[in-house]
Amino acid sequence: MKIALTILFSLIVSVSSVCQNYKYAWITDIHIGAPAADTDLRLVVNDINKRDDIKFVIATGDIAEKGRNSELELAKQILNGLRINYYIIPGNHDTKWSESGCTKFKELWGDDKFVFNFNNTRHIGINSGIPWRGGGGHVSVEDLDWLKNVLKETSPEREIIFYIHHPLDGDVDNWFEVTNILADYNIKAIFIGHGHANMLMNFAGIPSAMGRSTLSEQKLPGYTLIDIEKDSLKLFEVKVDSIPQIWGSIPRDKRNQVTKVDSLQFILHSNKAQILWKKDLKKSVSTSLLVENGRIFSSTIDGMVSCFNLQGNLIWQSNLGRTIFGLPAIAENILALATIEGDLITINSENGEIVQTLGLDDALTAQLVITGINYNSAKTKAVIAGSASGKVFCYDLKSLELIWENNSAEGMIESLPVVIQDKIVFGSWDSYLYCLSKTTGSLIWKWTENKNFYYSPAACWPVSDGKNVFVSTPDKFISAVDLSLGTTVWRKKDFNSWESIGISQDKKKIFIKSLLDKFYIASASDGKPIKEVKVGYSLDTMPNRIIDWEQNIVFGSKNGIVYLIDKSYNVHPLFFMGTSRIHSVKHITGNTFTASNMDGKIIVFKIIPGEK
Repeated sequence: MKIALTILFSLIVSVSSVCQNYKYAWITDIHIGAPAADTDLRLVVNDINKRDDIKFVIATGDIAEKGRNSELELAKQILNGLRINYYIIPGNHDTKWSESGCTKFKELWGDDKFVFNFNNTRHIGINSGIPWRGGGGHVSVEDLDWLKNVLKETSPEREIIFYIHHPLDGDVDNWFEVTNILADYNIKAIFIGHGHANMLMNFAGIPSAMGRSTLSEQKLPGYTLIDIEKDSLKLFEVKVDSIPQIWGSIPRDKRNQVTKVDSLQFILHSNKAQILWKKDLKKSVSTSLLVENGRIFSSTIDGMVSCFNLQGNLIWQSNLGRTIFGLPAIAENILALATIEGDLITINSENGEIVQTLGLDDALTAQLVITGINYNSAKTKAVIAGSASGKVFCYDLKSLELIWENNSAEGMIESLPVVIQDKIVFGSWDSYLYCLSKTTGSLIWKWTENKNFYYSPAACWPVSDGKNVFVSTPDKFISAVDLSLGTTVWRKKDFNSWESIGISQDKKKIFIKSLLDKFYIASASDGKPIKEVKVGYSLDTMPNRIIDWEQNIVFGSKNGIVYLIDKSYNVHPLFFMGTSRIHSVKHITGNTFTASNMDGKIIVFKIIPGEK
């Protein structure tokens, strides 16, 4: 009897082990919108459908080339041709230029993350794409909380395979927060996209792999076939209509020892800064703070609007239930906000009560600006709003009556328009800088020196000295454009610039945060270099407006540090406010400033003069 039971037990174990073996397809970096990408994806889908042993499909980001709604819709149409279930997350190409503020992805697929169980494995995918704000990756505070909650419900013995678009190293600024969370569980592997190549990797002790793109960059479109075996995860490259070729293997028969990384999320670096107060909204924020008349206004992506006084006390808070990416604007105690859903909303800035809501048929994506205008033979305040389709609207602030509309631009408007005299200047994701009449909305001129979409003057907030307007573009040029004529005055590639620019209070100097480590000061009249300062912030693609305060320069960075360059060009890292990109620092009054980051942290601080 004992022998029979032993044999039966062995058979059960054997059958159980066999049941754990399965295969699935992993596709990544599809880039619908790139040449022939849709054809390549159709071939990949057809190939997967021919293989009866594939249980499901995972897609790890860069589904679209430019994140356009039409690209994502086409991708879904093709992917829905799969005969088996698929699970999908976005990449940076789906978020950087998203005309829907990344809402279209969730609309099409229900979410931008996933979790499901198959046999004894829990498959978890999470988004690392950053909405609009530069290259690289970041996992939002909301998604980190989601991951913690998912894992709390996961048995310590259940195997986990984790999926994310970016490598969990320097590409994702807060990568260690993810690996620290995974460390306490039975994590077997991390699979990433982004690099378009087959490569075994390791993140903090977790075996990992990067997979090839579906694109026919390697002569034939293809994907990765993952074979879950008893003791390993076998990785095969599948070129369509070809025999799978093994290229890698990850052990499955042992528990990985994951290295945890300690990281303080606030460090005061300098005695030149005095922290007055700090707040943590614990929500993602896409734009900088608004400062007006002793009050600080913040808006989160999920539509929570808050008003604080200078002592850090909450005056009011309103949850609009809308998606906000653009900077609000304020005048005459009316706070104006624009939403991705197409709402222009005015709020009483004293108590947070909604005054009016106007629904439009276009996502409102630009930072708002309010300006004085003559309308119906009277002076009034008008709010200027830019949209995903390139439209610019001018509404009376109090009545929300349409004053004018301009349809010149053909791409999303993201930046903060600059109002100079009777002109409004802004960039668009169609490669052009536009100048409109403030009074009529008519086009005065449009300018470009590079018609490549990716080098559009769209994320930079332009500055002006009253004669020229200055922009910094991703082709690493600083350009001065004649405000009256729309012609190039000078154009320099000496500064390794990206999308951050500022101007001195006397309008004679341009401030440039370069892509890597260095800060430049140049002449506004001819672009000639005046000073080069080694700051040491490493790679920085975060667009920032740079402040000149009493000949001191203040700015935030991608690495989470607020910097001061003093009158003698000495560099002072003031404080580190967390592993998250910092929005444009705002001057409040005197030597008091405020800074915020993408994770919803707010700091109000003073700069102490005279200290070294």
